[in-house]
Amino acid sequence: MRSKILLLALTLALAGCQQDAKKPTPKETANRQWNGARGGVMASLAKDQFENGNLDKARDSINGAIKLDPENAGIRVLSAKIAIEQAQLELAEKELRFARQYNPNYAEADYLSGVVYQRWQKADLAYDFYSHASEKAPSEIAYLLAKAEMLVGMDRGPEALKMLQDKVVFFENSPVIRDAVGQLLVGQRKFAAGADMLRQASVLAPDDNTIREHFGLALFYAKEYNDASITLTRLLNDPKYATRSDIQATLGECCFELGRFREARQHFETATMTDPSAPGLWLGLGKSALQLGDLRRAELSLKKSISIEPNGNEANLMMGYLRLRQDRLPEALAAFKKVNSTDVNDTLGLCMTGYVLEKLGRADEAVQFYGRALKRSPGDELANRLMAGLQTQE
Repeated sequence: MRSKILLLALTLALAGCQQDAKKPTPKETANRQWNGARGGVMASLAKDQFENGNLDKARDSINGAIKLDPENAGIRVLSAKIAIEQAQLELAEKELRFARQYNPNYAEADYLSGVVYQRWQKADLAYDFYSHASEKAPSEIAYLLAKAEMLVGMDRGPEALKMLQDKVVFFENSPVIRDAVGQLLVGQRKFAAGADMLRQASVLAPDDNTIREHFGLALFYAKEYNDASITLTRLLNDPKYATRSDIQATLGECCFELGRFREARQHFETATMTDPSAPGLWLGLGKSALQLGDLRRAELSLKKSISIEPNGNEANLMMGYLRLRQDRLPEALAAFKKVNSTDVNDTLGLCMTGYVLEKLGRADEAVQFYGRALKRSPGDELANRLMAGLQTQE
């Protein structure tokens, strides 16, 4: 009995010694605090160097900080950021694993791992990390948007849209989430709804021209041409947008649809100066000139468009109309036939071919083209009217 008591006492004494051995001494505690403070200073220096683009110096500084305070999750995350910028993704992910080990609730560590796996094109893993980050920091909109971006990249656009729509009220003053929702709606061809959401984003961020651009384009797709032209005109007042040929062309299309052909011609002309290799810009210029009766300018522009894109159906169609106005029927016939040869679903080209043949006195051939158009689209109004007119003449 006495031996058992002695054994128990010895065991307790040894356990106490082990606990004392694990407990840091005051000197060790002071050293750890000192090293932590020094590590914080080194990390602050590394952050400044990182933000100023001095990545090599930032790497040296952050390595020094890690040596002084290796279990600091914030230092590990900063090291990962530097590694990502240096395209050292393996090192970045290693540092982020350490950060999660030392602080499991560090949302930014998950977010940055999402960035790493996205660059590695591992969409499922990237999505999981973005989801974890968003769950840990639900008020951080960047994490939510990254999650939505991955859903879109995984062809899960409707799911991304619903997720963001559910959060619009939560982020009641955020133009960014409304911009994202608006773009997704436009991408799903819900143009009117997209324009409405982007209008809200534009009101919340009136000086953000990126949002204004998205808003203007949504209005154009929604066929709200007058509002689109006002928004895009304001956008072109920014020197960064003044040389954007696509914005000039879209504004030209708005003016064309509104019957403001002179303004349309001006915008298309400006666009062709910026990007003379785009056939659609020359086509827009040709269409506008044709509406103004400027046949010479229309011809030059349409020829330019066709030279860049010989099988462009709309350009060849417009060239056929031009030749009709010039009473150059054989050339009009050739242009319309070219449309027929490149677009098997087109009925307008067939109708116009038949119309020219009719004007050339080749009614039997005209009937064949009208018949082909009606076979493709029995309810085609133009084909039915032309066929009925020819039958009346007979």
